[in-house]
Amino acid sequence: MTNMKHIIKLIDSNEKLRTYRVNEELFYAIKKLIEPYRSISPQSKKVLCIETGQIFENAKAANKWLVDEKQVSTYHAYSFIKSACKGKRKTAYGYHWKFIE
Repeated sequence: MTNMKHIIKLIDSNEKLRTYRVNEELFYAIKKLIEPYRSISPQSKKVLCIETGQIFENAKAANKWLVDEKQVSTYHAYSFIKSACKGKRKTAYGYHWKFIE
């Protein structure tokens, strides 16, 4: 195979990483086959802060707003925001959150 510019990284159940360099045609064929098994949503959802009425492009953008407002000091707060959106938590950082279409 020539022109091996595409890389596929696979991690097995023992957390062993294997890297494969493949051509473009094979890369997209494999991607098409495994896409239905993707564990992370390819598109983030918009998030509404109920108290302020602000709509954010995603939970990470809401997290950035909280940091900018000095309400949190970490950029890892988005996981709590997502949990609140999913109903697993009542609030995150004193606010109610929900996903919107």
